[in-house]
Amino acid sequence: MAAYVIERCVFQSDVTPVTLGLSALVGLLPDLDGLVMMAVDRRRGLKRKLRHHEFPTHTPLLYLVLTLVLGLIAPPKAAILFGVLTLGHLFLDSWGTDDGIMWLWPLSRRQFSLFPRRLHAGGAYGLRFYRRHVRCWRVMVPEVLLLVSGSLLALHALTVF
Repeated sequence: MAAYVIERCVFQSDVTPVTLGLSALVGLLPDLDGLVMMAVDRRRGLKRKLRHHEFPTHTPLLYLVLTLVLGLIAPPKAAILFGVLTLGHLFLDSWGTDDGIMWLWPLSRRQFSLFPRRLHAGGAYGLRFYRRHVRCWRVMVPEVLLLVSGSLLALHALTVF
């Protein structure tokens, strides 16, 4: 949704399915570390809390630096989209999680969450964790709004082309 708004309102350009697809991948980029950790844990037979918010791959400084570097080697439009999408992901990771992210890294490793909740209480991991997470209204409302609006925008972009 952010890519659509930026393309249409800031750059006054048409949104293509390719732009939406690449934007979805960039928006998910910070979670690649989580996928790697889950695969390693599964291989080791471990079932525990996913701690990927504790790594520099979930810090604003990393994505600000990457955005600046991208701005030097790619069109400004690409750098702006990259920065907004990755930082937007980090904001959402701070929205209603139990741990939040390290907004002040490298000055501090403290994690901040807007509405902290004990989501892993009682050993809730995997699907049980996500069910508990999404059932909270603070999480469900933005998630549903993002899902519906993103689906409608994707459908609109696909029918235009």
